[in-house]
Amino acid sequence: MNIITFDHHLGHKAINQNTLQRLLGSLEETPFEIKKGCASNLRKTIERLIQLQGWSGKVKIDRSKELTITSMKNNTGLCIQTGNVGRFYADILKLQTLYLNGKIEAGIYILPTKHSANIMGDNLANFERFIEELDLYKKIITVPLFVIGIEN
Repeated sequence: MNIITFDHHLGHKAINQNTLQRLLGSLEETPFEIKKGCASNLRKTIERLIQLQGWSGKVKIDRSKELTITSMKNNTGLCIQTGNVGRFYADILKLQTLYLNGKIEAGIYILPTKHSANIMGDNLANFERFIEELDLYKKIITVPLFVIGIEN
């Protein structure tokens, strides 16, 4: 896969460098064809990849709720979003909540680029819109984030 990245509030510095570099290297080395209807397969491919690197399974935001993020490792939360664009707002709030509650020190967010999302389907979350929203809400969304865009 080809990737592009964006750093929000120095996310790359708050994440264990070995963990981050291993993840980036694995994503770049993993072959995957972006095509119509591949969103679920892209998510499953990335989930398998992170599991092999020792990332956890789903992590609850609060014991009393069923809200979860994709994974966690070394005080870093991780979300993968290959679905509807409206879902990334929930993901941002989940990561921000974990950060404010002292459960993570940073987050990683993985999603397709706009070009890839357009190939995959309609109204899907995309890297460019996500980073625009992060910039707009930078005084509110204070969790250090490293954003990874998956490109065809």
